[in-house]
Amino acid sequence: MKKIIGFFGGDGQVGTTMAAQSLAELLQQRGQRVLYIMGSGKFGDEFLNLEGRHSIDDLKAAVRSGRVSGEELFQNLEEIKGLWVLPAVRNPLTARYFPENTYEVLLAGVFDEFDYVVIDSGCDAELGLFISAVNTADYRFFVTTQQSKSLRRLVLLMKNVMQPLQKEGSLIICKYMKDPGLLLKRDVLTLCEMEEAFTVPYVEYGWQAEMESKSLLRYGKFYKAMAVLADIFEQEGQKEGLWKKRFL
Repeated sequence: MKKIIGFFGGDGQVGTTMAAQSLAELLQQRGQRVLYIMGSGKFGDEFLNLEGRHSIDDLKAAVRSGRVSGEELFQNLEEIKGLWVLPAVRNPLTARYFPENTYEVLLAGVFDEFDYVVIDSGCDAELGLFISAVNTADYRFFVTTQQSKSLRRLVLLMKNVMQPLQKEGSLIICKYMKDPGLLLKRDVLTLCEMEEAFTVPYVEYGWQAEMESKSLLRYGKFYKAMAVLADIFEQEGQKEGLWKKRFL
């Protein structure tokens, strides 16, 4: 397993799931073996056509026992066009019963099976799933929009959770619009005190993506923004300064 990539939302509906799924799809399309974990603790947020026969709930007992074999994990995955997916909880109430070492246990048996693991971690820092993703991820991306409430909640998340855990990451600004009534990119970066990973421009048809169970990768502006991140992960030996590029 080369890299574990975690996406964390400062708030709900900021685009965390869309960003996580899109990166997983792009890496898979480029020939990488990818496991996409829907670990937000919510149900029905995906942009995928899932069979619904399995979910991360089916592994809860094994996780709590401290051992999940590779065979057990694969029995509960769904393969969608070459992308391996671990579906989300069926009942959001069950999400609170996963321990804070969930992904350490879950992935131990498949360490060499995947090139990348992408985790949609949602925005609920009270969940063991969320904290486990924070501790397990090699790369952490914190997702926000220009909305004041989302930014305030992200700032609190960084102060109350990430700083005590001594975990850092880069910022993704989703649904970005150059609107004088909204905070500009430089204002968002200053407020969050984080480096920018990249910015995703606002794309309409989010509702259509939900109805069609597809990501927004088929739209040029969105694809271009997400491809920047996929390009970086595919390139080896890049300097840290590459993360500071501006892509709008």
